[in-house]
Amino acid sequence: MSDARAPMSRPALPPRRSVPAPPPRPESTIEVPAPTGIAARIASLQLNQIGRNPLDREPKPVAKSPPPPPPRRNAPSLPPRSTAPRRTLAEIAECDPQLAERLSRRPPPPPLPKRTTSSPTVPARRLPPMPSRLPTPPPEPEYEEPEPEPEYEEEEEQSDEGYQSQESESCMKCFDFSQVDAHASQFPRQNVASVRQLALDLTAPFASETEKARALFYWLHCNIIYDVEAFFSGNLSASTAESTLRSGLAVCDGYAGLFVSLAEYAGLQAHKVTGHGKGVGYAALAPGAPVPPESSNHAWNCVLMDGEWRLLDSCWGAGALMGDAYAQRFAPVWFTSTPSEFGKRHFPTDPSYQLIGEADGGPISWEEYICAPEEPLVYGDFDSQNFLRDLLQPATAEIQSGGWVSFHLFKQCEHMSRDEADNYVYFINAPDDSKTTLRVNAEGGWSANIYMPRGLAGDVSLNFVTSFDNRDAKGLSPEKFTSSIGRKAMAWQGMCKWRLV
Repeated sequence: MSDARAPMSRPALPPRRSVPAPPPRPESTIEVPAPTGIAARIASLQLNQIGRNPLDREPKPVAKSPPPPPPRRNAPSLPPRSTAPRRTLAEIAECDPQLAERLSRRPPPPPLPKRTTSSPTVPARRLPPMPSRLPTPPPEPEYEEPEPEPEYEEEEEQSDEGYQSQESESCMKCFDFSQVDAHASQFPRQNVASVRQLALDLTAPFASETEKARALFYWLHCNIIYDVEAFFSGNLSASTAESTLRSGLAVCDGYAGLFVSLAEYAGLQAHKVTGHGKGVGYAALAPGAPVPPESSNHAWNCVLMDGEWRLLDSCWGAGALMGDAYAQRFAPVWFTSTPSEFGKRHFPTDPSYQLIGEADGGPISWEEYICAPEEPLVYGDFDSQNFLRDLLQPATAEIQSGGWVSFHLFKQCEHMSRDEADNYVYFINAPDDSKTTLRVNAEGGWSANIYMPRGLAGDVSLNFVTSFDNRDAKGLSPEKFTSSIGRKAMAWQGMCKWRLV
């Protein structure tokens, strides 16, 4: 039998970079590098103004696409195993001074204060402008009665498997973690002897810190269940990594605490972050409502991965509450989100954990975070189909009738295929049951301009066709779908929903 901890052959991730000690936090001045990769791509675009989020910031000029990353260097080996428990920095220092020095470092100080502008905007993609004079909408077509539409499932099990190009091996968004996840699933909680041994077993085959962190993240999804009874009863007690491992139950604090312990034993630098999360029970403030005082109700992690600080939420990544029941389903979006994406639903008490630099608009205030307009309802399949929430348009939950509405959809990064053969048909279903397909636009996404008659009200949904004529619908053309409505058996699944008013 082969050794489960033997190194695997993996595609290259970016090289680890040395992390210098941070300057003093309050008075420091930080030079923030220009965004690269997907951040630079997003910064070069200008979306249609319909449905724009009022918190968007002005676009900033960005550099051209960076050169390919250099080959990955071998990461340092795991710290030597020790039979003595290592729970404090002082105890760790006795066994491994270098590891203790790494664990004692804090995340970078808060980025430079953001500029005080009246209407900050987020860098956005540039789409072809809408015509200044749109034609009068034609009479609504008479569709034959379609096949019964399946009920929407708000939370579907997701997968981060997607199209991979040769250039995508170093991209966090589309890196193939399937081997890491498969390895992490081989260690059921009931067979684990200790937190320390579990950390070493989970991370031993992997050289990069990103893969090690992913192994811990996926193991928590497979083995820790959200403590629904404690949450709804309010009987929440302090937990330790050992007690969470023994019981297999936790709320957000238990997930974040166990992740930190596992990370430390694996030689990673990780911190538990507390603050506000827009999770169960959250509702957007009504226009003109007073700003509530800042509060804290959630916990997550900040982890140094191969020279870059990143944010992850292993609690939300493991599953979700649906009513009064817990659905154990994997949400990799909470491992791969950028700080700006992550910050739409997380507000840390310590602003240094926003990790948003001046080039991306700087850290936001509590008022900006909690007063943000309500976003569309996004289902799990939106993430599993590898679409980017930040660029979904319209960006607000409500759509006004009596005019044209622009819908825009983009993949998470430029490495993901937009070819018809690799994708499904994406379409908008209006309250009058009309179905309009989105077509590939010049910027590499999908778009549709749809006239919503005045007085029409109800739900507007974005869907993708899952089966056509009793076969998988991947590769189906929009023309074939439109001409076959009511004539061929087909099924579709919802990705997100708006309210037409």
